[in-house]
Amino acid sequence: MNLNKIQEKYGHFYIQMLIADGKAIDFYQKSRLVKARETQPMWIYNRDEH
Repeated sequence: MNLNKIQEKYGHFYIQMLIADGKAIDFYQKSRLVKARETQPMWIYNRDEH
């Protein structure tokens, strides 16, 4: 699903969030997404992949 399709479906929402890591961060920054001010990602993850 590309970003235009996402905007068609969710563009009316005040805030849209996308989680990206690794090389995907650069891709999404080039697609006009920006880091939200002072936010930090947090999670409970019960595997050892990260």
